Amino acid sequence: MKWIETAFDLMWTASLASTIIILLLLLMRRRLYKRLGPRIVHVLWLLVLIKLLVPIAPQSPVSFFNLVPQNMQDFSFWPKSFQEEHPASSATEMAAAHSETADSSPAPEPQLTEEPASIAKPSSFSSDYPFEQARDKQPTWFATGSLVWLAGMLSLMMYYLAAALRFHRKTGASRKLDNVEALAVLEACKEKLGITAAIPVYETDCLHSPYIYGLFKPRIYIPADIVTIADSRQLTHILLHELTHYKRKDLWFHFLWTWAALLHWYNPVVWLSAKKARADREVACDAGVLEVLGEQESSSYGRTLLMLSRLFTRSASHRVTLSHFSENNKEMKRRITMIAKFKKGTYKLSAAAVILIVALSAVMLTNASESASSLKIQRVNDWSKWFHNLGRANEFAGFPFKVPDDLPDGYQLASIDVDEKYVNRTDNQVTINFVSNHGTDDEKQFEVIASTGNIIHTALSQRLEGGETRKIPGPSWGEAQPQTYIQDEVTYANKRGILVTTVQKYELHQPEIEKTFFWRDDAVYYAIRYYSEDHTLEEGLPRNRRNLTQDELERILQSFRYPQQLQHVSYDGKGNSFPIYDQKDLAEAERLLGFTAKFPLALSNNGLKLADSVMLQAGDQNTDYAFRHTVNALRNFYWAADDSGKGSLTVYQSQSPLIDGSQLALNRALDMNGIRLSVYKDEHHVYGGPYYRDADHAEIITETYYLWKQNGIYYAANVDDRDIKEEAYDDLVQSFLLASE
Repeated sequence: MKWIETAFDLMWTASLASTIIILLLLLMRRRLYKRLGPRIVHVLWLLVLIKLLVPIAPQSPVSFFNLVPQNMQDFSFWPKSFQEEHPASSATEMAAAHSETADSSPAPEPQLTEEPASIAKPSSFSSDYPFEQARDKQPTWFATGSLVWLAGMLSLMMYYLAAALRFHRKTGASRKLDNVEALAVLEACKEKLGITAAIPVYETDCLHSPYIYGLFKPRIYIPADIVTIADSRQLTHILLHELTHYKRKDLWFHFLWTWAALLHWYNPVVWLSAKKARADREVACDAGVLEVLGEQESSSYGRTLLMLSRLFTRSASHRVTLSHFSENNKEMKRRITMIAKFKKGTYKLSAAAVILIVALSAVMLTNASESASSLKIQRVNDWSKWFHNLGRANEFAGFPFKVPDDLPDGYQLASIDVDEKYVNRTDNQVTINFVSNHGTDDEKQFEVIASTGNIIHTALSQRLEGGETRKIPGPSWGEAQPQTYIQDEVTYANKRGILVTTVQKYELHQPEIEKTFFWRDDAVYYAIRYYSEDHTLEEGLPRNRRNLTQDELERILQSFRYPQQLQHVSYDGKGNSFPIYDQKDLAEAERLLGFTAKFPLALSNNGLKLADSVMLQAGDQNTDYAFRHTVNALRNFYWAADDSGKGSLTVYQSQSPLIDGSQLALNRALDMNGIRLSVYKDEHHVYGGPYYRDADHAEIITETYYLWKQNGIYYAANVDDRDIKEEAYDDLVQSFLLASE
């Protein structure tokens, strides 16, 4: 199954790329046909054929696809995550499983447990949920599409095979030409074209136009009535045409175009291109014949073509590896026009034409270079991504899901996390974070989770096996006590599901009561996680956040809609920070920054690579970095992926100063690559910290900042000195300056 999906993905990508080229070539064919000449146009169709049949191509900075926007280059008929193996079932199967278990399984009794989180998973968790997934994993929609593609291709192959067998059966009674005069004409034509191979000619009563047929043992078929009425000149024209097809390898081109149509049968543009390429092949063949006969014979050759056109009143048999003399009226008119205006030498490829074809090959047959088309940031745990708006998250989620269209007062979208398939996950999961009063003591949050897998099992397994810790107690919280869980089957807002209440106690803190409601809708599993209590604690101790009342919960659940149906809640993430994943994100970041950012992907002289990049928007509601950025800035983080102790470097870029040097201690000034830099020490931890060099907190780290201005842009660089000595700081900063020149 995997090889079918891989083949389909390659063919689909090649089909999309070829469609763009075909449309451009059709436009060029329409506007510049007379100037290009028939043979050049035929060669251009050969380039399209190569693109269709060879989906893998080298990258090139001159590729036409460097001009295509990144989001179009990455477009796929199936969601991005389905291009990997993501087992999931269809909506019908999941609904059936839901119905079956709901009808046959008794409702689980609420369970209250007081054991530590390390206890074994209760057996009741395996089968008693009303929406238990009682089925085997089924192929994904992408796998289904791959099978449809394969089935369509095999069906067409059977059709063409049947047509070929039918042709063999109909021509089986053909008579080998024994007319001495006609055979003499055949030999004369072969001599003119320099053909030495034996190519027999057959008379047939079942065809209505001359054909040459056969890839390895070609034979020419001529209708018997044409042999009778044609004179030696007309017979010369007919045989030269068919032999020119043989010399030009047109039978092989026709065969390969048939394969291209089989592989891309779902693309109507490919079928259109095959038809147009066949017509242009006939025109090029006519030009090749006239190049041999000479201009003086063009009128006579045209009359022969018209004679055959009148005789050809019925369509020919199935054209399987056939090359035919006649065409429809429109194409016949085009051929006659070319013949009437033919000039000796137009069939040959000039030096300019060869240069044009080579240049177009480099442009059309190569893929966009990485530097021009995409960013390759080597992130840690790249399967987990976060976004500031719903539109970008949907491009990576891999499945459709609903979101709330009603939020309690003061709440807004903070961020959306997308966890793709990785080692221990077989389904994609989306987590939508909402926040109120961000960054204040009264901050509240709740989150909505959507997944194609049964997230209730995943969530409970993690908690019961100690794999998930919701809170890390601080000095004022005291020691954490064992967690307890309550599981109830409930119905909220007409949604039947499971409510899991988690009670976490601490030595110096009132119990944290977290609630998670799980349900399923349209084959997608959902959960909403929140805190239902709001304790006002004694001064100096934190209070619970992420609070929702029962009424607010019901309103949220009732409002779930697909993104295209939203009316009340905005998910555009305007004003929030966002990570850079591709050229599309970088372009948006540069629009917000107001300048073109320096964006080296690697610092070559020390092995550091770009590991993370974030567009920080002033006043955002979705980041909690060590200091609140007051201006828009791009934050790039460089580190050595091999963890070789080379340190790390964070570089900020902004139109206004992000770091206020007056709040820091000036250490020194230096010139580097012709740029004046000031080096500061954050002795009072204004911009984060304090940080410690080791776990016992014996030594405090004083952060070092390099500040400079270049071409009107402010830069700030921070070196992580936990792994390297201070003498090496300058080298890290200089590596950025060198890489961004």
